[in-house]
Amino acid sequence: MSQQNVIEIMGLKKTREDDEILAGISFNVQKGEIFALLGSDGSGKSSIMEILVGLQKPTEGDATVLGYDIKSKIKMREIKKLIGVLPQEFRTHDNLTVKENILFWGKMYDKMIEINELLALLQLDNVKGEQYKKLPLNVKRRVGLAIAFVNDPEIVFLDEPSAGLDQFSKKEVWEILKAFNKQGKTIFLTTNDALEPQAIANRVAIIHRGLIKDIGTPMELIDRFSTGNKVIVRCPNEEVKALAIETLQSVCPIEIIDDDIVISSEEITLLEILGKLDKADVRYSDIVTKRPTLNDVFITLTGETLSKR
Repeated sequence: MSQQNVIEIMGLKKTREDDEILAGISFNVQKGEIFALLGSDGSGKSSIMEILVGLQKPTEGDATVLGYDIKSKIKMREIKKLIGVLPQEFRTHDNLTVKENILFWGKMYDKMIEINELLALLQLDNVKGEQYKKLPLNVKRRVGLAIAFVNDPEIVFLDEPSAGLDQFSKKEVWEILKAFNKQGKTIFLTTNDALEPQAIANRVAIIHRGLIKDIGTPMELIDRFSTGNKVIVRCPNEEVKALAIETLQSVCPIEIIDDDIVISSEEITLLEILGKLDKADVRYSDIVTKRPTLNDVFITLTGETLSKR
């Protein structure tokens, strides 16, 4: 293991019967970073995480976590002392309270973060005496995060930590993860939400059908693969939309995404678009400019949109 890399993956493959889940991937995760695997459901991202934490075995290839070989049962025991894990389908004891659940899991380790400190960090003070089964989803997710961090791990593995949450609750999770990262924790997460790595990750790997398509900081990937800002034209009805399409497609390439007319601003300026629409008397309802995102990068690299089961 190099001085900076806490996870090293080399030529990792996973097959199940005739299905190739991972097709020979290689990448490293550096100490102290938030590293995200971005891909659609079924892309292989959860398999990578499960291999790294000892829940699956690779078919071929090698990997180390904190310098320990994941293929060694003895070394995997050492790895599990030093990591925290939040699986996608997290389960704990319904009838125990929040505090009792955290203590239950914490006692499995040689050390744990002081319970009141952990409750405060996860904003669980006010529900510490509530039974787990009575909690809303967003609070249950914070309990899961508390349990993942309970043993003061060096690396935390999180499988889609904000899946199913509304945007406000997602942001709560992201702020918690950033706070732990500032304490020096390395965070390895999977996601099918392009906003998540763009909001919090130091680096992101785009995974598609078992292959890593590219790795970089969010801005590096956006700069490398985006085509500049886009202009979105919205119309109040199909008649106006048809006139707008007819007016614009003669002067620049357009895309129809959902009900929006989308134009690359590199092809034509916003002022020119406004001028063409006004001249044709197109009574559009809204025009906005949109900066490129990791979702645009994913589409460029894979030819597909991010999908969720």
